Amino acid sequence: MLAPHVFKRPKSSPAPPAKSFRHNQSHRRSSGVQQISRLSGLNQSFNTSVGLHRSQIIQENEHFTLERYGSTLPVLVTEAIIMLDDDADDTKCSVRIESAGWACLVVARKLFVWRFKTEHLQCYELTLPSSNLNHHARLVAVFPNVTNTALVSVMAMSPEGVIRYWSNAAHEESYIEINAGLQGHEGHSLTQALPLGCILTTTTNALYLMTPIGSGRQLSVTCRSLGTSQGMLAGIGRRMSSFMFGSSASHSNSFSQSIERVHVSDGNNVDGKMLHVLTGVHLQVWSISDDEQKILFDVNIDKIFRDYMCEVIWEDECDPVDLHTWMIDLQVNGDDVMIMAACWNLDISSTIYFVFGSLDMRGVPQSLSSFTVIKHTAIYNEGIEKKLAQYRFLFLDAALSLAYVHTSDTILCLSVSEANQEMENTFKHTNEKILGAGCCDGQAIFFTKAHGLLTITATFENDFTFDLTSLTVNESAWKDESAILSTVGPEQLLDMSMSTDDNQRIKAAFLLCMRKNIKDAQAIVDEVLPSSILPGHDCFLDRLVVSLSRQLVDDFPASDPRWAESVPKDMVSASSSLILHHQLEDKIKALQYFIAFLKTVGLWNRMHSIAADEQRVPTCRVLREHAEKLAAAVALCELHRVHSAVVDSVIKTALTKRSAVSSNSALTPQDLFYREVSKLDDIFWALVQTEQNLIQSDSVTHIDAVTFLSKANSVFEGVLRAISVFRQGPKDEFEQPTLQLQEEYVTWTACKHKTGLKTMLLAQHSLTVQHGIPECIDRHTRATLICQLVSLTEFLLTEESERVDSVKTRGGDGSERYADMVKAYEKDRYRLIQPFLQFEAYVEAAALAEKYLDFRILTQMCDDTDNREKLEHYMKLFSNKGFPQFVFNWYLSEGKQAKLMNQSMSQHRELTAFLQSHYNLSWLHQINMHDFIGAAEVLKSLGQQEESNLAKRKTFLSLAKLSALASGESEETVKQITEEVNLEQEIVLHQESLPHDVLVAEGLDTEYMPVLSPEELVDLYIGESNSAATEYDFRKALDLLVFIDKSDSETDVESLKLKIWCAVILRDSWTDMDTDDPLEKSKDTLFYKTIEHAFYDGVDIKDYLPSVQELLSCEQLGDLRHNPSFKYLVKVGYQHIQTILGID
Repeated sequence: MLAPHVFKRPKSSPAPPAKSFRHNQSHRRSSGVQQISRLSGLNQSFNTSVGLHRSQIIQENEHFTLERYGSTLPVLVTEAIIMLDDDADDTKCSVRIESAGWACLVVARKLFVWRFKTEHLQCYELTLPSSNLNHHARLVAVFPNVTNTALVSVMAMSPEGVIRYWSNAAHEESYIEINAGLQGHEGHSLTQALPLGCILTTTTNALYLMTPIGSGRQLSVTCRSLGTSQGMLAGIGRRMSSFMFGSSASHSNSFSQSIERVHVSDGNNVDGKMLHVLTGVHLQVWSISDDEQKILFDVNIDKIFRDYMCEVIWEDECDPVDLHTWMIDLQVNGDDVMIMAACWNLDISSTIYFVFGSLDMRGVPQSLSSFTVIKHTAIYNEGIEKKLAQYRFLFLDAALSLAYVHTSDTILCLSVSEANQEMENTFKHTNEKILGAGCCDGQAIFFTKAHGLLTITATFENDFTFDLTSLTVNESAWKDESAILSTVGPEQLLDMSMSTDDNQRIKAAFLLCMRKNIKDAQAIVDEVLPSSILPGHDCFLDRLVVSLSRQLVDDFPASDPRWAESVPKDMVSASSSLILHHQLEDKIKALQYFIAFLKTVGLWNRMHSIAADEQRVPTCRVLREHAEKLAAAVALCELHRVHSAVVDSVIKTALTKRSAVSSNSALTPQDLFYREVSKLDDIFWALVQTEQNLIQSDSVTHIDAVTFLSKANSVFEGVLRAISVFRQGPKDEFEQPTLQLQEEYVTWTACKHKTGLKTMLLAQHSLTVQHGIPECIDRHTRATLICQLVSLTEFLLTEESERVDSVKTRGGDGSERYADMVKAYEKDRYRLIQPFLQFEAYVEAAALAEKYLDFRILTQMCDDTDNREKLEHYMKLFSNKGFPQFVFNWYLSEGKQAKLMNQSMSQHRELTAFLQSHYNLSWLHQINMHDFIGAAEVLKSLGQQEESNLAKRKTFLSLAKLSALASGESEETVKQITEEVNLEQEIVLHQESLPHDVLVAEGLDTEYMPVLSPEELVDLYIGESNSAATEYDFRKALDLLVFIDKSDSETDVESLKLKIWCAVILRDSWTDMDTDDPLEKSKDTLFYKTIEHAFYDGVDIKDYLPSVQELLSCEQLGDLRHNPSFKYLVKVGYQHIQTILGID
């Protein structure tokens, strides 16, 4: 027996209803079906003005929403679709959607590849190999480049087996082409199996592994046969059946003899892959790696399905051999494989039933772990097999068992679980064509000719969300909600309205409004809170409103007998339900009505603010916070069902923090936690606390800790998404136009105190970065954690950026506080996004950096990946936001001047403007632009300004002269520059000529010598450190006088010249000289040697020497100037010189 119960139906009953069977369960439930209206809009023609915008709903019902997905399609794709005729053969046009966010469109021999996950579309147009058969998108694979994940690679194959491989899709003409050698067989599909390559299947069940190897000119693709997809005994059972019973018993139909589906998933080996192949009646599981490939097992699933079909659909009243069966499609979910099949019993009716069966693949499956018959059926006819071959399904949510079955013109949305089969719905239109389908980020995505990318979203989970778009109501608009706030009887209501407690009287007014007695409600409000009471901070009205609102969200379910001892006597219960979900729903409605009550009786515009968390918070914002927490509580409650173990454990931790203990043991931790919605944020603290304990525990493995962290991230992500969705709703419903507060408001999700939500979000981000992603051993978990990290980062940055913008909007953009906030935001932004670069998640890093304008991340990412095309794209995209200038500054700060100068022509104008404030680099750009004369001027100026390094000055001056000579400008212009440079070079030469002893004595390094002024050089040449000075040294000191600016009032050239001659004189001993032959005795002195050296060099000695009177009266000579012998010798020498020169 397959199950402990067997269905029996009356013989006279019509065709059997859809049924569901789950192994090891004691009952089956029949599947209801709801057929919704057809998609009348899907036959509209596609045109260039149609943009695919998010949340543009095509059609919806109570369970599902069909809407456009993503942003506008690339122009190339749009044009290709426009060119298609409405009656065009579908086989010439197909689409493939990859889970990584890439899509490809095949039209004849044209292949269009684009990334639809990003707002900034980039489309590549490629040409497929020539073929006599029609190309198909299932023979195209798009994946990251094996050596540079920032690039996208494309492998495409013609049906005959000719493969083209583009290692970089951006370079259309750069590809390699090989022949896979299919020996006349036809290619069926190409499936990614990275990093091993791609799995190629043929229509004759052959399997090949196509692996790109090498790079550059050495790039190639290897083709390795994996064998056939059928074992040695495949088909023997069927052939024996035909021999014994005739051909009528062979009912597994011909279309399913070929490969129907190949699915690749990660294996136990990090570098290996698991390959699931569905062919005919068999399911094969392969293990493939670089070293080997082998079949783990081969199961005849047709036999297993037949037994279940007979028992569940026909209640064992038929023979399994009499069934016609089709194995249609396969999807893998962890250790389970979900298979879609169809069956027909000719002896009973012409109805074809569709079923879903799940197999546990942790061992060789002998039975199904679940079996569901859906309500959708078909009628057998001659062309049915061709129609059945079109059926495919997407299996998205394992917890809810959501599946989307689709053909070329129909999408069937259903749940293959017993609990939710009533959600079965159909989207269909005969004139619309679905060209392809796939999954991305947990969403089912379809591509149609009329609307491009579409997605279907299950909306039944959102039944508990609420809409506050119309809260202002009047007397005629109030509804009599019997389940909400109905626990107060007429007598109690009368007592409350006449109470001396103002709190009770306002409650009574609220209840009267609920019961459509607006007049009495208004009278109570006017008496308790007369209009003469002016609004003010933390006044009675505001405290009362906040208190009542908190009582509503923290309400006790009065109808639940387990809470009887805890319910306060004066409590007005918002819910009479015993079910937790319904209690939250009722609280939502109660808060809606409370806000509407405040507006109806005129209290809303009279509210002001209260004191909370050391800030003045507008009362309307407090009510908004309560509404947000209710939305979050609903989301958490839904997530609780999926991640029950995680949420159960952290709820207990949160209750410990609250010190929440109930005397009634019948109350569960869930009852206690969800009752106090105002303290919902305790769950985040509990999650982080639990994760930290697990990570630090020696008894918990890294894998278990990472698994828990991933599930905790899912809880964070789901709750934060609910908060974000709520905040995207109409904001004016919670605003007071008359209230103008200048104080900064910090939301409850932005609080940074010790256990605040923002603190916990930052901690969760840090745990994921430090202990989650680095510890991953499989790619799937790593990809999941990165995706979750994106959500956390987006929430944190969105809130922080909105907070900064709010301060700017209030006119605080010029304040010191605003500047500090911007600085802190930019620091946090980089700290949150940078880990994506660390993990080489460049797509996610780029998306976040583009959204939040983190130019540092974008620049660093492009530099790390050496992607100049992407950097150029960003420079154009963000040119009006200063991105080019940021890049230039970044290159400078990182010491990458070469990359700064190597800019494309489109950036030369921005670079020129930028370099105006960076004079020391502008000459490089001018040379690159062939502006040599401009470069010469800059280099000359840099040489003149250089003071720290003599070698640099020399280099600048030399380059300036070279640039001037290479400029091709007029001789006069070049001469002017070269003459100025020559003068500067002469000063450099004088410094380079300083004696070695002087340099050592002064502590000067020849390699790093600073630039010395002419005055400083004079002092070194004539100073005491130059003890071995000769007439040549003093001559150089005198020559330096021509380089001194005579207009400088601080420098007296004549005094300096006199100082030099005095230094020359003092180098000899004049007092001991014999005056008998004065000319002969003095000619060996440095004084006369220096004069003689200058004379023979053609120097005008008249201007070169000071007058004899000036020299002899110079105080620098000390007592020597009073020595008669010295005076005599000097005067004789001067007279001799005058005689030689003919001077009177």
